[in-house]
Amino acid sequence: MRLVAPFGFYGSGNIGDEATLLGFGRLIERFGGGIGVDVASSDPAHTKRVEPGFRYYQYIDGIMGLPAKLHAHMGAGYIIPGGTPIMDNLGDWPLLSLGGMLQHAGNWGKPAAFVGVGVEQLRHDISRQRVQEQIIPNVMCWSVRSVHDQDRLLDLGVAPDLITIAADMAWLLDPAEPAYGRKVTQRLGLGGRPVIGVNINAEDHMMEKAPRLFTELAAALDDLVNRHGARVLFLFNEVREGDTYDQAAADLVRSLMSRKDAVLMGPSDYLTPQEMMSIIAQCAMTISTRYHFCVFSALQGVPFLGIRRSDKVSDLCRDLGWKAALDPDAAAHADISAMGDQLLGDPSAELKKLSEKIAAMRVRAEDNRIALDALLGAMRGVGMQTWMRHAAGRVGQKLGGGVR
Repeated sequence: MRLVAPFGFYGSGNIGDEATLLGFGRLIERFGGGIGVDVASSDPAHTKRVEPGFRYYQYIDGIMGLPAKLHAHMGAGYIIPGGTPIMDNLGDWPLLSLGGMLQHAGNWGKPAAFVGVGVEQLRHDISRQRVQEQIIPNVMCWSVRSVHDQDRLLDLGVAPDLITIAADMAWLLDPAEPAYGRKVTQRLGLGGRPVIGVNINAEDHMMEKAPRLFTELAAALDDLVNRHGARVLFLFNEVREGDTYDQAAADLVRSLMSRKDAVLMGPSDYLTPQEMMSIIAQCAMTISTRYHFCVFSALQGVPFLGIRRSDKVSDLCRDLGWKAALDPDAAAHADISAMGDQLLGDPSAELKKLSEKIAAMRVRAEDNRIALDALLGAMRGVGMQTWMRHAAGRVGQKLGGGVR
């Protein structure tokens, strides 16, 4: 039985995406090897290195071209695993692409499911229209990361019995071994002083809402360097270049700091999740606007300050009961540095609570099997006869004969 994951956001430069790919691999392993998965990837060579258990093909964003259709027809069902596919804070992507894919699935009688996904509050009427007209009618079931994602789907009109509250599949990952991270920090000369790992981005909608965020963050990092003798290590969970991405944001914050002598830049390579997690394990604390960087920190037992730039970061902190979090537009440097003082002090009590929450998230992540089971059950009734029947119907419609 073969599944197709046609939305090729994997391999696009975001290390967090590959964490869900790895978690999806762990979930598929629970089924004992009876499922093959063809995964669209923006960089098949990289995703093969990260998770060798799947078969990959090259994804071209924005179209369902001939190669994608050929791969899609190999499988009896479509799966959209992980990520935050229901959002519009970056514009038309990803809903425009996903709408076409899910309509394609519906046209050819293929069951489709979203598994372990996040859902953001949609900002534009056209986005709601795409979801309600192109996506929801062609999706048989959903599993989501939190109750808050469920609420957003209910608001969009998804039937309650089609939704399972699970958790991000990245929670199925084990903590990374420390060897790689030690090599990186030793090469940078970071021994003997507390390291603050910082991973931020500069999406337009966040900067419009909080134009002083980086100035406040820079001042807070100066405070923490001066008070704790810390070093600041900028890390890049997204390696694409551009003004809104992590490296440009790091350069901007560093330029605003007075203690530039205490700042280092981490590897700019497209790391695997385990490599990034291994580096995080060498940090005394982290600060991030990115959801999966916060997840990585939690998995490694490193206290983090979450900058709630998006619904998913807010949802994560609520699910974990994690109080070290600030909204971008309310993140004054005094508040950031005060939280940093607490996290660099003695966070053992909070980390104990966090460990208990992580155990619960791992159990919840297993519940993604419910949606996957439902999809596999529906796929058992889909074969060549189904494909031929839908093909004949489509030909008949084009010829005006109404063949069914």
